[in-house]
Amino acid sequence: MPNIKSSSLDISRETLQLKVALQVMLTARRWKSWVAEMFRDAGHTGAPTLVLYYLVDQPKGLTLSELSSRMELSGASLTRLVQRLERDGMVSRRRMMGDGRSWLIVMEPAGRAEMEAFEVHAAAMRQRVFEGLSDDDMTAALRVLDAVAAKLTHSPDAPGS
Repeated sequence: MPNIKSSSLDISRETLQLKVALQVMLTARRWKSWVAEMFRDAGHTGAPTLVLYYLVDQPKGLTLSELSSRMELSGASLTRLVQRLERDGMVSRRRMMGDGRSWLIVMEPAGRAEMEAFEVHAAAMRQRVFEGLSDDDMTAALRVLDAVAAKLTHSPDAPGS
């Protein structure tokens, strides 16, 4: 197995893979904790806010199954989140035209206003986190993370395959 030069040390590809995998898990955990702490006082939590992020650019809404697929959440878990957001006036459920069994989840003006207020803080947080990183580095990181996510989702040995 060839050695790969990384951080001025010669390490094997297997070691590099392990380091990347562990760093992705640690970074995700830290990001989630930081976001939760930062926005707790404002009443924002991860999953409901993520629902709003997925809906913000969908003026006609998304079905529960579309939203579930994008968020990779079970229908039951997502239903509870949508019900909570609906109680808070952030989203509404509307019958889908042509299919009386399906519902569209649509962002309401209160949800849009909440997202606009939230995004001011979230953008400032992202600015601080990514300060000093070049656009090329962020593009490369996104390319790698997208490729890994695709393999975890679509490979023959992915869960549920």
